[in-house]
Amino acid sequence: MLNRLIEIKEKRSAKINKIEKIKAKLSPKEAYERLQELSEKGYEAISEEDKNVFLKYFGLFDKNEFTPKQFMLRVRIPGGKLTPNQAKVLGECAKEFGKDYIDLTTRMQVELRNLHIEDIPQIFEKLESAGITTYQTGIDNLRNIVTDPLDGLAMDNFLESHPTLLKLQELFLKKDEWIGTLPRKFNTSISGSVVNRCNVYGHDCCFVLAMKEGIYGYNVYLGGKVGKIAKNANIFLTQNEVVEFFENLINLYKEYGFRDNRNKNRLYFLIEAVGIENFVEALKEYSNKDFPNAGETLCKMEHFDNNQGKVQLKDGSFALHSIVPGGIFSGSDMIEAANLAEEFGKDLRISVEQNLYITGVKNCEEVLKKEYFKKYKNIDSPFFNNLIACAGKNECSFGVIPNKPDAIEMAQFLSENINVNKAKIRMYWSGCVKGCGIHEFGDIGFVGAKAKVKGIVEFGVDILMGGSLTKSKEARTILKSVPLRFAKYLILELIEEFKTNRNKNENFETFFERVLNGFSSGAIAFLMKFNYYLKTKGVNYRFSLLKHKPIGRFEPLEIFDFGNEIYKELTANKAYLEIYNFSPVGSSKPQHPLKLNKNLPKEVAEIVYKMVHPNIKERYQVFSEILKDIDLW
Repeated sequence: MLNRLIEIKEKRSAKINKIEKIKAKLSPKEAYERLQELSEKGYEAISEEDKNVFLKYFGLFDKNEFTPKQFMLRVRIPGGKLTPNQAKVLGECAKEFGKDYIDLTTRMQVELRNLHIEDIPQIFEKLESAGITTYQTGIDNLRNIVTDPLDGLAMDNFLESHPTLLKLQELFLKKDEWIGTLPRKFNTSISGSVVNRCNVYGHDCCFVLAMKEGIYGYNVYLGGKVGKIAKNANIFLTQNEVVEFFENLINLYKEYGFRDNRNKNRLYFLIEAVGIENFVEALKEYSNKDFPNAGETLCKMEHFDNNQGKVQLKDGSFALHSIVPGGIFSGSDMIEAANLAEEFGKDLRISVEQNLYITGVKNCEEVLKKEYFKKYKNIDSPFFNNLIACAGKNECSFGVIPNKPDAIEMAQFLSENINVNKAKIRMYWSGCVKGCGIHEFGDIGFVGAKAKVKGIVEFGVDILMGGSLTKSKEARTILKSVPLRFAKYLILELIEEFKTNRNKNENFETFFERVLNGFSSGAIAFLMKFNYYLKTKGVNYRFSLLKHKPIGRFEPLEIFDFGNEIYKELTANKAYLEIYNFSPVGSSKPQHPLKLNKNLPKEVAEIVYKMVHPNIKERYQVFSEILKDIDLW
């Protein structure tokens, strides 16, 4: 099978992308020396090659487009685990050099902003003194490895994985042969918990808690990326076998990964080129080792800690969960959290949902009264508890919309307008299709887009639904290019459907599978847009999908089925005296709704009539036709 990889690599190596050519100009040692030189010469001495490649080796990103002559610095936090001292140092750096601003990220890391190139050596020195580094957090590197934020602590954690994570990191961190030498970035996860708190299936390489023949270990999943769940490699590893396997895997990817089209150079595309079974055979050949088949995957549960505010740990103490909306944090608050951990607990853990745990707390009530928890308290609203939002256009050149403020505004709007008790609703926002907000794994995902209102372009979102952190499926697109100022009203209609028809304490993911998933995307979009449209027209009626049985996502039948119900509810008459297999039978034909209900707005009546029109050629056949006629923007 290695011959197959060689053959495909040769076909894809006729043209090397320009970033590869730039990387060849400086060794990592020379790149670091260049960084030191630039810190002395100042911003004007920085070249485009420095900005696009060499500075990113060390986590430094130019933000001149947004904050002139200032940088963002990405700090590696292995598994999101911080000692109080490390957290204090991060907070001090943010206060002294970065206008007291910190972002918590979906890779359990920290980003400092508003930094000047002249201060970078001093910042590096302070971070390194606390055992923190920024190495290899950008461009073509092995990125921060994630794990369960409650690894080694939670009742549901069977294998403590952080020690193994550090051994994986030792293979490549600060080693010249690994700095910037991969074809593309490489993300890794490892979790020994039955609960998925770290998006464990969404990475290039995933080590997922499993059991085989009574032994706990990890099943291996490969080739995940934005919008793609990793594939089951059918491999079981004990904890002692993980490091050797990983070393062979990354060496193979480094040697045979594609280096032509940067948009198609992730491990995912190498696996797609040969198939997962053939790739695993090639990996066995490359490793000169066979691997046992997968055991039973045990990590199957969605986490629910965010709805509780605290979770009891194995030693009887608690981890207190603090909500940091959109990951927008500060150096001052990081220092305060560190002080609380030092006085009342043990350490801090950053989650992939951009929130923070303080672990080892015994006197919870006393700690929860502190100012920090008044500001970042675990609130009753489900719209903040599992919210993710990437940086957006105000900080990222790829961003289409501001994103963080948009996500927070919608969460606030929903919190104020609908009460859904004890629900889990994961709303994940990405400012662009690159998907740093992992929108395709959310219950409800948003991705920045352009939208038109009366011909004028403004900020918008594509809306997705049905993503999962535990199942091999991604969200599907429901609506495209929805103006941001209207999106919150459509989501409110969706949540109203959820609230009205959910089973007791049911979370949105389960509700989607039980009620919504059997319908077409157009049908779900119709539910949201039509109900909001009726409100704007003053019509006192609410359409619900729960009254209908899924019919194979075949839109013409769905439309006719929905139309008959709506016609009856709005006119107090059946559209047809008899309906068999969704076809009209007998001589009776539906009258125009305005003949039966003079109070209906004409626009609404026309839409309803075209859903059940006696002439099938005049009837709506796809929901996009209806959605276009619902004139909201």
